[in-house]
Amino acid sequence: MANLSPVPDGLTDAQVLMCPDIMSTGLGGAESGAIRIGDSVAIFAQGPIGLCATAGAKLMGATRIIGVETIPERVAMAKSMGADHVWISGAPIRSAKS
Repeated sequence: MANLSPVPDGLTDAQVLMCPDIMSTGLGGAESGAIRIGDSVAIFAQGPIGLCATAGAKLMGATRIIGVETIPERVAMAKSMGADHVWISGAPIRSAKS
């Protein structure tokens, strides 16, 4: 399977070179998870591939997406890609009541 997409004029080859690999790996991970509408999922590590998996889970209909990450700066990005909650690995876990 293959598809093509034009690269916008303002981007260099170096800026888009890894997109097909990173995006297809993350989205493929969401597909491999057989996510269905209404599912809850957890995605560990919100680096480039994990962020694509988060977006893929959202696109596939997951209604509760929990990201798990060790780098606080990635929390906002994970939320912007569709994570409902992001737990920073190593932080104490609080119940929903606290």
